[in-house]
Amino acid sequence: MPAPHPPGPIDLTPARLVPAPDPAEDPAESLADLVVRAGSAVLAERRRRTGGHGLGVTGFAVLDVLARRGRLAQRELAARVRVAPTSLTPVVDALETAGLVTRRGDRADRRVRLVGLTDAGRARWRAARPDGRGPWLREPPPGLDDAVRGYLLAVIVDLEQDRSHER
Repeated sequence: MPAPHPPGPIDLTPARLVPAPDPAEDPAESLADLVVRAGSAVLAERRRRTGGHGLGVTGFAVLDVLARRGRLAQRELAARVRVAPTSLTPVVDALETAGLVTRRGDRADRRVRLVGLTDAGRARWRAARPDGRGPWLREPPPGLDDAVRGYLLAVIVDLEQDRSHER
């Protein structure tokens, strides 16, 4: 029988199995490779930080959007969090069970479920916000932030655009 987990949050970040490569010995990576690595590192750090508040990255994003936008239809919430509606449902279920959000039918359209923050949800969001969105990520050097932002937005637009017409 396995030993029970100790109380408290569980660290889900993977252990580093190999040492980081020495930049002097490794050839420079492509910019695309660096973007992927940076994105993975940011996501892992966000998981670690939001996990300390009992939230996942998506759960924090839900609270963050609702705190800034107010009550939203679940489909619109999914679009703003950038996940599929079916992927959002279990996250909203867990947040609702924890008393952080409520769901109710829309009087104008009974097919629509509106999701809103509770007082407890707003308090959890306030506590988690510095870790979920905070200033812990290094900014680009002065004078380069517009160029870096422009490049990253171009990459996102290229990869997130609807390509269904190409199939």
